[in-house]
Amino acid sequence: MPHSIRIATPYLEVPVPIARRPCLAVLVIFLGGAPLHAGWASLGSMPSPSRDGRTLAFHDAQGTVAVSVVAPEIVRVRFSPGPALGRDHSYAVVKPVFGDPGATFDVGAAQSIIRTPALRVTIRHDPFRLEFATASGESLDADDPARGIGFVGAETRVWKRLRDDEHVYGFGEKTGRLDKRGRNLGGYGFVMWNSDTYAYGDDTDPIYVSVPFFMVMRGGRAHGFFLDNTFRTSFDVGRERQDLLSFGAPAGELDYYFIDGPTPKDVVSRYTELTGRMPLPPRWALGYHQCRYSYYPESRVRFIADNFRQRRIPADVIWLDIHYEDGYNPFTWDPARFPDPPRLMKDLRAQGFRVVTIVDPHPKKQPGWWVYDTGLAADSFVKNPDGSVYEAPVWPSNAEREPRPSVFPDFTKPSAREWWGGLFKFYLDAGVAGIWNDMNEPAVFVEPAHTMALDARHDNEGQPTDEREIHNVYGMLNSRATFEGLARLRPGERPFVLTRATFAGGQRYAAVWPGDNVSDWAHLKATIPMFAGMGLSGFPFVGADIGGFAEAPTAELYTRWLQLGVFYPFMRTHTTFGTPDQEPWSYGSFHEALNRRAIEMRYELLPEVYNVMEEASRTGIPAFRPLLLEFPDDPATWELDDEFLFGPDLLVAPVLREDAGDRLVYLPAGEWYDYHRGWRFEGRRTHLVPVTLEAIPVFVRAGAFVFRQPVVQHTGEMAGQPLRVAVFPASHSEASLYEDEGQGLAYRQGSFARRRFVQRRDGGRLAIEVATMEGSWRPAPRDLVFEVRGAGEPSRVAVAGEALARFDAAGLEKAARGWTRSENGLVVVKVRDRTDAFTLTLEP
Repeated sequence: MPHSIRIATPYLEVPVPIARRPCLAVLVIFLGGAPLHAGWASLGSMPSPSRDGRTLAFHDAQGTVAVSVVAPEIVRVRFSPGPALGRDHSYAVVKPVFGDPGATFDVGAAQSIIRTPALRVTIRHDPFRLEFATASGESLDADDPARGIGFVGAETRVWKRLRDDEHVYGFGEKTGRLDKRGRNLGGYGFVMWNSDTYAYGDDTDPIYVSVPFFMVMRGGRAHGFFLDNTFRTSFDVGRERQDLLSFGAPAGELDYYFIDGPTPKDVVSRYTELTGRMPLPPRWALGYHQCRYSYYPESRVRFIADNFRQRRIPADVIWLDIHYEDGYNPFTWDPARFPDPPRLMKDLRAQGFRVVTIVDPHPKKQPGWWVYDTGLAADSFVKNPDGSVYEAPVWPSNAEREPRPSVFPDFTKPSAREWWGGLFKFYLDAGVAGIWNDMNEPAVFVEPAHTMALDARHDNEGQPTDEREIHNVYGMLNSRATFEGLARLRPGERPFVLTRATFAGGQRYAAVWPGDNVSDWAHLKATIPMFAGMGLSGFPFVGADIGGFAEAPTAELYTRWLQLGVFYPFMRTHTTFGTPDQEPWSYGSFHEALNRRAIEMRYELLPEVYNVMEEASRTGIPAFRPLLLEFPDDPATWELDDEFLFGPDLLVAPVLREDAGDRLVYLPAGEWYDYHRGWRFEGRRTHLVPVTLEAIPVFVRAGAFVFRQPVVQHTGEMAGQPLRVAVFPASHSEASLYEDEGQGLAYRQGSFARRRFVQRRDGGRLAIEVATMEGSWRPAPRDLVFEVRGAGEPSRVAVAGEALARFDAAGLEKAARGWTRSENGLVVVKVRDRTDAFTLTLEP
C-alpha cells in the first residue's frame, strides 16, 4: 500500500499518496572480483613510494602514480600508464597549492597513510587501491577492490565504490534529474564533449558545456571529485553496476582531485577556490535582456527600444544576432542594415540601453580583410596536420554575397588570444557594451560530427596537440581571450561576456546559457535541475532563453517562464529566426501587464540580486541553489528539483504545467512567509498552494532581510532610489548588504559599502541594529525604508533613541521620516539613510 503525507495550506489539508521505496537486502558474493573489460589491466602491486614534499610517487612497469596533498581537505591523484607523468598543466586549475596542508606521511611495506587535519588517505600497495576517510576514520570513498585504477593503451579509468544511500550531483550543464543516481538507483552515464545540439531533449547528452566535476552526498555529508582531463571523458554513476561509480578518459592522465566537505557548501567553495570564481558582473548585466535571431535593420532595433520605454517595461540590454554582420562575418557591420553603429549605440545609451553583439570564433577566409590578414601574419589560426591553415564551412559559407569558408583562432596560443582580444576595439569604439561568443564548441558545418576535424592541430601553450585534447576547452579559451581583450581595452570596466561552450574554470570569464532550448513546458522545468547542477559545479551566472529558442511559446508559457526568469541570474528572452514576436508585449494587453509585473519584480529585487551575486563572486556559492545546499540534513531535499532557492532565503516554486490552479511546495525546517501575500507556513511540510497567472509561489525564510527598491526602467536609474528592507520575523537573525557603483573595478581596492543588519525580538520589543558601512564607497543620498512583519502594534518607534512620528500611508510618503502601519499589518519605518551605526526600536 502506498502511504501518504498531509498537505497543509491556509485553506485545507489533504492526503497525497507518495511511493515507498522498497528496502532490499542484497547478498553479493565476489569470486575473485568483477573482471575488467577485454584488454583492460588493473593496477596490481606497486613498490613502496618515494616522497617529494607533499607528494608520494609510485613507479614500476605498469605506470606512475602520484598522490599529493593540496590542502587539508583536498588530495590530488595522478596516474599515467608510462614511465613518467607528463607536463603539469591545467586550463581549469588556478590554485594548485593552498599553503601548508599540515600533512604527515607514514610509508610502510604493505600500505602508506597520509594524514591531514581533515583526512586520512590509505594507499594499499598490493593491489594498488586508495581509500579516503575522515581524520577520525569514517570512510568517505574507496576504490573498487576488484578494479581500482585500470588502463588499456592510453586510456585510463578508475572504479569506485558507490553505496545505495549516496546521492550524486553536478557534472555541469547536464539534462535530467538533479540527483544523478537516477530513479530507483537506475544510474546515469555522461560524456564530456561540447556539442551543438539544437532543440535538445531531456535525454540528450552531451550538450554545450563540459564540467567533469561531481559531488557525492551521504546523509548530508558531502565530498567531491574533479577530473582534470580535457579529452572526451566519461562517467558512469551506477549505470553499469549499481554499486560502482567510474570515470576516465581515452588519453591524457587520469588526474583527479578528491575534495572533502563536510557540507555541500564546503565542497563547492573549495572546488571554486581550486578552479576560480565568477568575477563580479556589471550591475546592468543583472537587468532584463531582450534578444532574438535577429533584430535588424536599425529601425527594428529602435522600435524595440522605444516600445520598452513607451510601455514602461524595464530593460537594460538589447542583443544583436548575426544579421547585423556583413555576410555573417564577425568584426563587420552590414552597411545597409546598420549604416551608423556609433550613432545607434549613443542613442540607445541615452534611453538607458546597452547593446551586446554576437561574435562567433570563425572569421571568413578573406585575403585583403584586416582580421584575416592580421591573424594570418600573427600565425594565430588552427592548423592541419601538414601545417596549413585549417578551413571549414560555418556561417560565412552561407552568406548571400561572397560565401567562403572560415578559419579558426588557436585560442590555446597566448599570442593568438592577445591578437583576438585586441580585435574588440572594433566593437568598443562603436559603443558596444558586451560580447556574445556563440558557436564555440566549436560548431562546424561538416556532418555528422558537426565540429572541427579531430586531427586539427593546436599550439596548446607550447606543447602542440590535436583537437581531441582541445575540443572541450576551445569555447572556454575563446571566452577567455574575449574577456581578457575587453579588460585590456577598457581597464577600468568590468567585462561582460556570454558563452555557449566552456569547461571547468570557465566561470572566470563568462556567463553561460544552455543553448538552443525548446518552447515547451518540459524545457521550462528542466532549467531547474540543470542550473542547480551548474551552480554546484562552479557556474553561478546562468540563464536559459526565456520562452524557449526553438518553436514558439503560448502566451501562458511565456509568462510562466518570465516569472521563473526573474530568478535566473542571467535574465534574457531569445528566440530563433522566423518565429513569431517574443517580446513581453507580444501576447496581448492582459499578458503584457503580467509580463511587465514580472520584470518589475526583477528590478525591485536588484539590490538583493546584486548582493547574492557578489557573494557568489567571493565564495563560489551560487545564487540559484538546490535546497540541499542550505538544508543538507533534510532527506526531503536530496532529490527535490522542481523548486529552488535564490540565495539563502528566497524559495521559488515555479508553475510548471499549463492551466495550473495550485502546486505542491515543500518547505524545509523553520517558518516561511508567502512573499506576495504574507501568509505564514510551517516548515518540514509539503503544502498545496493556490496559484494564479499573476505570480508564481515565492517564500521567504523567517528571519530574512530582503533588500529591494522601487521599480526603475533600467539600472541607470537606481542611484538615489529608496532602499527598502523587508524584515521577516525571528527572535534573532542577521544579514549583510553589499553595494558599489556597479560598473568599475574600484571595489577591488575597497571602494564598496557592506553593512550588517541584525534583528532581535524579545517580549514584543523589536530592535534592528544597522552597523557602520564598511568600505570607502557611499551610496547617493536616499531614504531607508524598513517593512517589518510580525511586529504587532508598536507604542513607540524610535531611531537612535529619537521617537518618530506616526503618519497614514499618504502622509508618510510626503514626510522626511516617520512610520505607519499598512493595511496588511506591516510596520513601515522611513528614515534618511546614514553611514554610521544606528538602532531602530519598536516598543510594544
